[in-house]
Amino acid sequence: MKNTFLVCAFLLFLFKSYGQDITGVVTDVSGTPLPGVTILVEGTITGTTTDFDGNYAIAASSGNVLRFSFLGMKSQSVTVGTAKVINVTMEEDSEQLGEVIVTAFGISQEKKALGYAAQSIDAEAITSTKQTNLVSALQGQVAGVQITNSGGAPGQSARIVIRGINSLDPQADNQPLFVVDGVPIDNSTVESSGTPRGLTNRAADINPADVESMSILKGAAATALYGVRAANGAVIITTKKGQKGQIRVNLNSSIGFEDLNRLPKLQDQFGQGFSGEYDPTSFWPSWGAPISEIAKTVPGHKYQDNWNRAFDTGMQTDNSLSISGGGDKATFYGSFGNFDQEGIIPFSTWGRTTAKLSGSVTMSEKFNFSASVNYSNSGGNRVPHDRYMERMMYWSETTDVRDYINPDGTMKTYGNTNPVYDARFSTYEDDVNRMIGNLNLNYAPTDWLMLSYRVGTDFFSDSRTEVTPGPKGIDGEQALSSTGYLEETRINSMDITSNFYITLSKKFSDDWDTTLRIGNDIFERKYDRTTLRGEDFVIPGFYNVNNTKQVFASQGSSIRRLVGFYGDLMVSYKNYLYLNITGRNDLSSTLPKDNNSFFYPSFNLGYVFSDHLTTPDWFTFGKLRASWAQVGKDTNPHVLGATFVSPSVYPLDGQVGFSRNDAFGDPALKPELTTSMEFGAQLAFFENRLNLDVTYYKSNAEDQIIPVPVSDVTGFSSYITNAGEIENKGLEFVLGGDVVKGPDFNWKVSANVSINDNKVKSIREGIDEIVVGSQSGYDGSRVTMKLIEGEAYGNLYGTSYARYGGDPNSIFVESELPIIIGEDGFPKRNLNQLIIGNAVPKWIGGLRNELSYKNFDLNVMMDFRAGMKQYNQFDNFLSAFGKNEYTAVRNDYKVFDGVLEDGTPNTKEVWLGQGESPDGKDYGAGFWRNTYRGISENFVYDASYIKLRSVSLAYNFNDKILDRTPFSSLRISVAANNIILYSPWDGFDPESFSAGAGGNAIGFTGLGFPGTQSYFMTLNVGF
Repeated sequence: MKNTFLVCAFLLFLFKSYGQDITGVVTDVSGTPLPGVTILVEGTITGTTTDFDGNYAIAASSGNVLRFSFLGMKSQSVTVGTAKVINVTMEEDSEQLGEVIVTAFGISQEKKALGYAAQSIDAEAITSTKQTNLVSALQGQVAGVQITNSGGAPGQSARIVIRGINSLDPQADNQPLFVVDGVPIDNSTVESSGTPRGLTNRAADINPADVESMSILKGAAATALYGVRAANGAVIITTKKGQKGQIRVNLNSSIGFEDLNRLPKLQDQFGQGFSGEYDPTSFWPSWGAPISEIAKTVPGHKYQDNWNRAFDTGMQTDNSLSISGGGDKATFYGSFGNFDQEGIIPFSTWGRTTAKLSGSVTMSEKFNFSASVNYSNSGGNRVPHDRYMERMMYWSETTDVRDYINPDGTMKTYGNTNPVYDARFSTYEDDVNRMIGNLNLNYAPTDWLMLSYRVGTDFFSDSRTEVTPGPKGIDGEQALSSTGYLEETRINSMDITSNFYITLSKKFSDDWDTTLRIGNDIFERKYDRTTLRGEDFVIPGFYNVNNTKQVFASQGSSIRRLVGFYGDLMVSYKNYLYLNITGRNDLSSTLPKDNNSFFYPSFNLGYVFSDHLTTPDWFTFGKLRASWAQVGKDTNPHVLGATFVSPSVYPLDGQVGFSRNDAFGDPALKPELTTSMEFGAQLAFFENRLNLDVTYYKSNAEDQIIPVPVSDVTGFSSYITNAGEIENKGLEFVLGGDVVKGPDFNWKVSANVSINDNKVKSIREGIDEIVVGSQSGYDGSRVTMKLIEGEAYGNLYGTSYARYGGDPNSIFVESELPIIIGEDGFPKRNLNQLIIGNAVPKWIGGLRNELSYKNFDLNVMMDFRAGMKQYNQFDNFLSAFGKNEYTAVRNDYKVFDGVLEDGTPNTKEVWLGQGESPDGKDYGAGFWRNTYRGISENFVYDASYIKLRSVSLAYNFNDKILDRTPFSSLRISVAANNIILYSPWDGFDPESFSAGAGGNAIGFTGLGFPGTQSYFMTLNVGF
């Protein structure tokens, strides 16, 4: 606290110390002050912005030119004379489609000068969604960007993929690079080993209230300067900074509640037992007698509605405080935030505390510097959500799941493990401390030369403690584990980034303007993970490794270095033709010495034809763009040649031991190479009331680095080498406009739609398939995601119904053909795994409506995905245990549609129930367990959806009220997320998937944490 005070005092001292040569007020044509107008002294790095009342002050000399610019207004240049007060009136510029966008290395460029597609969203679009995870805030707002939330757990990860999957390696990271204030940061998700716990992606450590804007760079041309780390795109985050003027204090406080947003269709007629017989001690939860019949003789016997009662009403609070200010020579910004959440699964929690301090100082017209430090502490109790949901499958529907504990602390149960008891006592707590910092120096010895240096660091430590108790030593208890265990995990990661570049700017004439940047970028990451596990507690309830009979330890460390040299040339002709050429050469520590240096170029061209050619009055703006680019990609550290690992059994009897890893890295490994091209058009009509952006892209990633299987006689099971190529191509449409634009009422709409076609172009000869992942199912219904040459990424393979007249060589299920019915009257199944669906959405998009009426603001955000299927493991389990609504017809007779082996129609009637039918025939475990649950095709189906992602209504108090208060601004808002979901999917929210943000095995729901809907109330106060 003392250090914070000293820094603020220093910045305020600078604010008071420097003189203010030129002052003035900037207004629009109606006389309304314009806050946030940028004023620059041309040819220098001196600049400032107007305050809330349009006032500014800047040091300038006679003869200097002040340039005033503001979004949606025509820029103006004013030459300084003898007057000390310069007031400026700015006119609206209907042709301006956005002033600047933040691109590579935090460089701001005019959007119309870009030869590639890039989108930016502002602070209001981010915070209005009420998402705690920055990645989730992007959902539906950017074309070509797919966001997938892993589930509804507190702090659970979210995954972002731009323009499709780019790697054939099942373990590769296909997510973009994240950059905060010019410094790349870690957005990895390190999931727990064994039982998934729903851990957090590291971008969630950032407080959304501190973010000013986010720019999404999609193609290789847009990210070429970042090199290999941005081969999948980049998300550029610009945080809030101090502005010149009086000190401002802002307080935001929010409270929210959440509950389950969707349940599968369940039956409530049959209870505990098997074969239609009631058994209060049976393992089987729902194959027993009708509940209504047993209730006549067993007091209190009823359907408990456990699937609703097992989930709590979650709660979250979010509070943040910021203070900012400054003068002509120095500005500062500081903030503190605290977020706490209790989830819908009992005892699940997550919280985040953040602190940020940043400042900038202009020492002279030639030199300025800035710095920023972001600290966060996050973590919580991560319940074993997949185990919770699985145990809900086994739990009797006539036994109260919330009555879970005996007075002596043991589990209260009829025999099966109670999921609520497990959630309470099988704990997994993480505690993450993180620091992100940067220092930026800029020196301009002349008006055409600038030297810039930025150094940044991203460090986090992640401490995790997992406890599963053993027996308490009480007679008759049913313990969660026969021995119990404790596992301590410590993860430390440190990134250091250094970036030095020289900018040379030269205006050769009124027509030609050039900028050249050349620089050096150095990156290093050190990562260490240590795990200590103790099993079999000696003293019950004392959770310490020293209290266990067996102790196991493991440690893994890695270091990676990347050195890059780059150049960036921008040429402008008459402000309507823009050419950008870049080149970068990287040296990677993860590749062989002979192949660790590689070069890749990019070219992009922008042509603003509306500034060159005569166009109709209704045609406001028109631009064509094209780009071609390449970008390299290295591999993980320490994979070349033969490596060694220490099995968990060591140390053994005082001896250490190592064994050779089962993977061997190709000593001649080459970097991957992605080649992309892009064409687009940006159009605006009717004074910018309607605008359209269309993009076509195509990228090919070749020399894919993947592990391929090899014969065991080699001494290895896999060989890491260059072995394939994958292609993505697609279209993106962005449409926006002002539906209504008036003095009191305004309505703005923005929509985006994207389509992506993905194909595995080649796989190394001798490799038939690459298995990305699989998920189990009962009785042979496992579903697998495989990659096969010539087929799409995301294909799901599984068992299916046998079809009459099917092509024996087809790899696809021919669902249009009749099903073959066996002699027993039940459908037959094909045990060969065939393609039964694809898990990659064909279409994704979003629609945002922003309405304002006087002091009211209404924001509505919807998004959708279509043309994809998923494996519903929940449905598979529910069918196996008789809990689905459709299993309630278990006592019915049915003639299955289909044909016999000879092609004649089936006419045989069969009973769907278990055991002996009314006509005396024994049907064993019944249709649902004998047949239905064992066919993957039954559980892979359409997972498309349309969601009302967020809706918020706010009221801004006017000046008449504020004048009687100590506040400068006051805003109250209510919001709701995910309250409407339309989908053909039968189950929990289809968006959730089990792999987590760090995995590529999409299309598997698993038994993960179900999705939620939430409601908020927020108060924003300014002083």
